[in-house]
Amino acid sequence: MLRRVLSSLCLSAVSVCGFAQTQPLAPHSAYEPPAAKAAASLAASAVGAPADLLTTGEKSQWEKTGTYAEVIAMMQTLEKRSPYVKVMQFGTTAEGRAMYAMVVSSDKAFTPALAAKTDKAIILIQSGIHSGEIEGKDTALMLVRDMVITKHEHQAAWLKKSIFVVVPVFNIDGHESRSPFNRANQNGPDITGTRPNAQLLNLNRDYVKAATPEMRGWLKLYHSWMPDFMFDNHVTDGADYQYDVTWDMAHHGDMGAPTSQWVNDRFIPELNKRMEADGHLVSPYGALRNAGKGRREFFVEVFSPRYSHLYAAALNRPALLVETHSLKSGKTRAWSNYDIMVNSIDVVVEDPQALRTAVRASDKKYAAMAGDRNSEPIYLAGKISDASRPLVYHTLKTAQFPSEITGTMVTRYTAEKDDLETVIHEEIDTTAEAKEPLGFLIPLAWKEIADELALHGVVMEKTTKRLDQEFETWRFTEVKYAAAAFEGGIMVDYVLHPVKERIPVPAGSYWVPLNQQRARLVMALLHPAAPDALVRWGFAASIFQGMGRIGAAEYLTVPIATKMAVDNPKLMVEFQAKVTEDAKFAADPQARIRWWTERSSYQPSATNRYPVLQVWEKNW
Repeated sequence: MLRRVLSSLCLSAVSVCGFAQTQPLAPHSAYEPPAAKAAASLAASAVGAPADLLTTGEKSQWEKTGTYAEVIAMMQTLEKRSPYVKVMQFGTTAEGRAMYAMVVSSDKAFTPALAAKTDKAIILIQSGIHSGEIEGKDTALMLVRDMVITKHEHQAAWLKKSIFVVVPVFNIDGHESRSPFNRANQNGPDITGTRPNAQLLNLNRDYVKAATPEMRGWLKLYHSWMPDFMFDNHVTDGADYQYDVTWDMAHHGDMGAPTSQWVNDRFIPELNKRMEADGHLVSPYGALRNAGKGRREFFVEVFSPRYSHLYAAALNRPALLVETHSLKSGKTRAWSNYDIMVNSIDVVVEDPQALRTAVRASDKKYAAMAGDRNSEPIYLAGKISDASRPLVYHTLKTAQFPSEITGTMVTRYTAEKDDLETVIHEEIDTTAEAKEPLGFLIPLAWKEIADELALHGVVMEKTTKRLDQEFETWRFTEVKYAAAAFEGGIMVDYVLHPVKERIPVPAGSYWVPLNQQRARLVMALLHPAAPDALVRWGFAASIFQGMGRIGAAEYLTVPIATKMAVDNPKLMVEFQAKVTEDAKFAADPQARIRWWTERSSYQPSATNRYPVLQVWEKNW
């Protein structure tokens, strides 16, 4: 009977029973750059390479990608055949897999302490954080092979001035969850991994909250080495266009100065020039948007430290977000990824001390600003500016086609070039900023915040005595939780009100001085106006909990509210304005009472008060 019912269901409904897709769609770009056919740099890299050190991508003409076991085997072979390579475990995934990195050093400086003695630039290459976006895995291994096995003159020379830390695959559990259906919008490989990890979390949103074991391992690696430059290799989604690679790097207020001067004056102009000379068409990461009246304009994106390259920027270190084009062939993506890394490394190693000097100067600058009320404010958040400059954007023309599925006309890209004369919006207007206090004080009860800071390498001290004095902090009003879960939690927004209140702080609490290398990162984590402040991610979330009603019913709460209104006329004016402006609030008797009780002395004093205290003068 059950078999007949199931059969009937399959016949009576267009369901997966009889019509499941067995072959994935193979999308492709309507345009491939002419130089991609030869992909000269990929061919050159393979010259003289032993067969067992050719990647799966290379051996399959970029139609396949290898397993993580193959990656480990290649890393171990590189280590066995070169004294300049050391493989090390830096973490364990949620599913128990070991996470490996390679250190490549001609000085055999395989620890951060030994590397520091060389005064060479430290370059971190990271691929596979979104494990379906995977050509960077192969190209990173190819670069190591170029340096230490085939010893190509160009790449081998890098080791005279730099040391590499290479993570071929970051999201290993996702990488091993292989399917031909994981990347519907990507042109190969035939089987890939997933975007999230095994916990269904996106590692490239986890740099601040560090909710995953993968990120906790990565943070330990990063803060041990503190690389001067970093790559995060991705494949982008979305529109079709002529470009074969796009990129993003913090270079406005979101990057500490003078590192930002190095990025703007040296790195960006040189990268674009060299990529174009190699036959690539390169664009900043962003998108065309409808600007009204039928006009399309190009807008870059604003990122925050939850993302890899902005996390590094909060530490005054440049990181290049590489986004090859999902619709281009796998070979084109590998060629683009390989060349953008080669050209970027060239810019760094031609004068590594220029970058290292800028980074160290930025670290010192922001540490020295701690407690100086006359110093410039620290950038916390921004938005794309209305300001623009002319741009010819190389997209593709579209055409309309009828669809039986939708019953309407649908848009498709054609191979005809559309060199659109438009403008680019690439400046960032600051929307939140703050001056650096001398430090922050975290009461002992909120140890979870201090524990999180420790993961980020933040220097802290324990207080030795009880403090009972006035401190600066913030009160929250208009607290609103997001309508849906995001990355394993519910984010919160609020309106901030600076306050100064007498607050007891027990001995053993955590003093976080800002006079340290990670000053800008601490501001991004602890200042509540920052978009990725820990409190927005759910740390200390209990402060937003009301303690319930303060009386049995209106016969107690209304007299309390009435007395408050008499005693505080300004509060009554604020209440009346709320009633006038918010019809829903005005019509809700319980909301009106809660408005008063939440502001009454009957509520615990810590409710809606930020537990982290801002300190300008340390008097203990």
